[in-house]
Amino acid sequence: MSEINTQTDSLIENILNNYGRAAGVFDPNRLEVWEELGLTMSQLRVLYLLQAGPGTPAGAVAAYLKVRPSTATGIIDRLVRDGLVRRERDDLDRRRVRIWLTDQGMKVINEIRTRNRAVIWKIFRNFSEQELQEINRTFALLTSEAERQGVLAPWPPDPEVM
Repeated sequence: MSEINTQTDSLIENILNNYGRAAGVFDPNRLEVWEELGLTMSQLRVLYLLQAGPGTPAGAVAAYLKVRPSTATGIIDRLVRDGLVRRERDDLDRRRVRIWLTDQGMKVINEIRTRNRAVIWKIFRNFSEQELQEINRTFALLTSEAERQGVLAPWPPDPEVM
């Protein structure tokens, strides 16, 4: 039994090393755009959340980020000040504030996606269809297990449930 664990542990270490190297392909691109725009990881997460769930309630933003509402308010304030998001009172419940991407916020998301996709497409275009299916299956397994364990929030999120 320890033989299997040793082989499994070794395989996991190899996966971690390969993951780290693969992340090194994609992360510099994203980090460059983030740095140019002066955005934090939390701010980017909010932008992506709002792109997936337009009009997300402010409380749901806090829940998604796993921070206190006051912390989320500060993050949203900065995004509002930078012209990337806007607040609107909910027509049905005036106590509820919904957050929306502005056109500028959508441009930021599109810029990040365009740069990342160019790098990814260049690399993935050289794989066979079978290899691409294996990669897709692997990522699906990884994200599914991470969601099951609560390490990764389901995507896209349902802002009304949060």
